[in-house]
Amino acid sequence: MQLSVIYELRANNVKEEDIETIMERVKNRLSEENIDIELQKLGYPKIFTVDYDDYNEFDYDDEDDDRY
Repeated sequence: MQLSVIYELRANNVKEEDIETIMERVKNRLSEENIDIELQKLGYPKIFTVDYDDYNEFDYDDEDDDRY
């Protein structure tokens, strides 16, 4: 899993020194959530997890829909 995490971080333009820092910090507790926490501490957006409470794909106004 560690190599795939590093690949994904590189694919999302995370600096190499930041990847090393993140991997060092989560080495004994490697999980998607912990990696995203460390990414956010360094100013990056989350890559591996989604906050569904903050995301609502059905957030639209019916009055703006001309089909009805």
